[in-house]
Amino acid sequence: MKKKSITYIFDTNIFLTGIDFNLFEGDIFTTPSIIEEVKDCRYIEKNRNILNKINAAIETKKLKLKFPENKYIDKIKEISKKTGDFKALSDADKKLIALTLELTEKSNKQVIMYSNDYSIENVCSELNITFSPLYKEGIESKITWEVYCPYCKNIHKVEDLNKTCEICGIKLRRRPKK
Repeated sequence: MKKKSITYIFDTNIFLTGIDFNLFEGDIFTTPSIIEEVKDCRYIEKNRNILNKINAAIETKKLKLKFPENKYIDKIKEISKKTGDFKALSDADKKLIALTLELTEKSNKQVIMYSNDYSIENVCSELNITFSPLYKEGIESKITWEVYCPYCKNIHKVEDLNKTCEICGIKLRRRPKK
């Protein structure tokens, strides 16, 4: 019986570990916005060797850059609002999860997302997307978050995370929904 080939999806934090692309048999994908996060000017000097590895992997077609279709991005926005992770995820994170969902649905290969981001893992878990952390523990179970005011205890929309409570002026936070 033929072994099913694997497609790997890498998040920014996986690239920042200095991962050796040659350790992975199969296709490796990410989005252009993830590469832009690695290129962030605050870390450019520190990440120079990492960027060289990434560029070499792109040139040899070991690493492929792909934009997800808009319908998958919209789906991730909807699901991340449901789980309460919407504001905790960057646009690059949402696009990366969308790409993973798209490749999972359209490919006959096994797709695995590698990320050390709990919010990404939580949304992947909600969508039954296979994920794995690298060099750390992953989430143990799905969490649905709610946004609340720590002072007056009012519940707000998940999109309001980090905004100020209109009633008492305290910065809104998130907590696991009971």
